[in-house]
Amino acid sequence: MSQLFDVELGLFLLSQLLPAASPNALPALMSSENTLLTDWPTWTQRQRKYLNRGRTVLAHCIQPIVWNALIERYAAGTNVLSAYDINRDCTRFGEKTVGFSRNRIMVLRKMLA
Repeated sequence: MSQLFDVELGLFLLSQLLPAASPNALPALMSSENTLLTDWPTWTQRQRKYLNRGRTVLAHCIQPIVWNALIERYAAGTNVLSAYDINRDCTRFGEKTVGFSRNRIMVLRKMLA
């Protein structure tokens, strides 16, 4: 269950900070080498807070091998309760718009706020 939480929190973080990025971009986003952060100066205070809190909670996912394994397992699952859809090659993701998962997205937002 904690792996489901980790993946969904990571995807939520990406959706709020780099919505066009692939799911595999999370480790680079969270690392101190942030080559993806060209938009950093235009981020709101809330987005900066999301990144800082996300780095704390998901520090164990900064290694690409760990994060990619979690993403692949999440994408391979056919869980109707998942909050995100990920395509087969793990290059795109999107929030599900119906069902139980909407409540979970609100919880993730509140957790990082």
